[in-house]
Amino acid sequence: MRPLYIILLLVTVIFAAGCSSSGSSSNNKPLTGTEWVLYEIGGNKYEAAAGKDVTIKFDGTEQNVNGKAPCNTYGGPYIKSSNKLYFGGLYSTEMACDELKSEQEYFKILGKVFSYRISGDKLYFYDNGGLVIARFKAN
Repeated sequence: MRPLYIILLLVTVIFAAGCSSSGSSSNNKPLTGTEWVLYEIGGNKYEAAAGKDVTIKFDGTEQNVNGKAPCNTYGGPYIKSSNKLYFGGLYSTEMACDELKSEQEYFKILGKVFSYRISGDKLYFYDNGGLVIARFKAN
């Protein structure tokens, strides 16, 4: 009986140590109030045109999101529950530019977001299949 007790004690100590070290979310940037800059979309590195970073910023009080797409500014409501994330009817200005195709892809990706994860200064959007569909870095 004594060896079983020792094994259980060791497993408990190892589990508790693992939980405390993996719970270091204090190093993570907050979702709200941080301006996030897109650096990968649909598995491809995103290179912004000169001075035209694609950004997203969450307002936790108003439950709204706003940012800069490749051509236009945009905004709208979002719903967050735990790590699940859904964007409501997003609106944008209607300026034309050479990056309009990239902008359409960006808005299409936002429509597919199912969940998110923050790791340090990185924000990851996932689709409902668990694939990373966009990556952002804190600005």
